[in-house]
Amino acid sequence: MVTIKDIAQAANVSASTVSRVIRGNPRISMHTREKVKATMKALNYQPNQAARTLATKESNTIGIIQKSASIEESQNPFVLDVLSGIFSECKKHGYSTISTTNGETIGIELEVQEMIHYHSVDGFIVLYSKKDDPIIDILKAHAMPYVIIGKSLTNDDIIHIDNDNVSAAQSLTRLLIDKGHNKFLFVAETGDYEVVKDRIAGHLNAIEQAGSVTEIVYFDKNRQYIRSFFQELIKHRTLPTVVITSDTLLNHLILSIFYELKLHIPADIQTATFNDSYLNVFASPPQTTVNIYPKSLGEVAAESAINVIQGHDIVDFNKLIQTSIIERDSTTTIQEV
Repeated sequence: MVTIKDIAQAANVSASTVSRVIRGNPRISMHTREKVKATMKALNYQPNQAARTLATKESNTIGIIQKSASIEESQNPFVLDVLSGIFSECKKHGYSTISTTNGETIGIELEVQEMIHYHSVDGFIVLYSKKDDPIIDILKAHAMPYVIIGKSLTNDDIIHIDNDNVSAAQSLTRLLIDKGHNKFLFVAETGDYEVVKDRIAGHLNAIEQAGSVTEIVYFDKNRQYIRSFFQELIKHRTLPTVVITSDTLLNHLILSIFYELKLHIPADIQTATFNDSYLNVFASPPQTTVNIYPKSLGEVAAESAINVIQGHDIVDFNKLIQTSIIERDSTTTIQEV
């Protein structure tokens, strides 16, 4: 069996250098890294990950904590794009990933505790920000390194990767106001998530400044309930001119309900949402969105998590990814009657 010492001798470097290359240590020069990797390939070396973890208490693996592994969340374009960014950045640095798979908070807690107990991961990336989250309490209790994709809620030295969701929602709402809208409906995902709170706050700021009217409603993706809600609005002739949804999945659920209710977009009602994806591009009609660049969120989160795990000095604990608005056929200027 080929060992690290064999690789070190063949590459004319120390065994510790080979070990650092395997762990993805960024302080190893590109020249040395490529030489060691070429030697490993030539000698057909296969790292014994289990043995290395037992010996060093390092797994070279990052745990990913999702708010839920339900079918809806696992197919959410935001989650898929964030994970794509995390995977690509981790691979670049020689790290693997393992994700929670449970749909309930108690199950996720148990998964996280098991990862920590068995030294399965060196640190975590949390894909959401939530007040009084018991999972964060677990990470703190075990002094685990972690990074959050979402808003900072404390003064702790924890890295947060986020968008300015207040500003993004303000910009989207102002754009729609400029198009002649003055009667809004903001449909939000249920759950005490900071991203939803910030988007609502930004929306309300713009509404107040313009003197427009809005209503905020919360849905848990219950199709029948949402359908009944809009049927009542049609019945009483109280439809808004535009519906903003807090995420793409809610947007698509409402689009299908509008189709059933024979509401035509943008003639009868208009729609806009957050997080651009192929679903928005190929929707009927294509949807106006706030692009929050989720893959970049994932890449920066992974890079930051690796830096924390490896003990690098952290200068910026709050990192913002810029957003942009993409206008499509679901919104248009309202013609004055």
